[in-house]
Amino acid sequence: MKSRIKKFWTRLLAAILGILGFTSCVPTVMYGSPHADFKALGTVKDETGKSIEGIRVAVRKTWRNKSEGQEWNQNDTLYTDANGAWALMNQETMVPDVVTVVFEDIDGEAHGGAFKPAEVKPQIKQTKNGDKSWYLGAFEAEADVTLKK
Repeated sequence: MKSRIKKFWTRLLAAILGILGFTSCVPTVMYGSPHADFKALGTVKDETGKSIEGIRVAVRKTWRNKSEGQEWNQNDTLYTDANGAWALMNQETMVPDVVTVVFEDIDGEAHGGAFKPAEVKPQIKQTKNGDKSWYLGAFEAEADVTLKK
């Protein structure tokens, strides 16, 4: 009889401690890393408003750690299509602090003539909110430029 009562109390206490322990002490475990959707896009036209094909577009994303005075860069290069459009879409672990876009005509007189290079620093806008967890949201930097001959 004593062993039955002892087993009952042992099982009851184990169940109570298990329920209390697992519901109040175990933190939520999240795997992965923070990420955000990032898009840089735009168009390139000449002074008459005509789209320019074949312009090299260099996109430099810069992240700054102000407390340590460090800076990181990532460069991507792409080219405008027949409509003068270009677009870069990535998933980033952090949202860039600054985006610099450099436009350069590398084909000389082809596609409408020789154009002077241009550089812009478009504003980064948040287009979608994050989920208050790992997903930081969606961000976009748009740079439409007119190149001069």
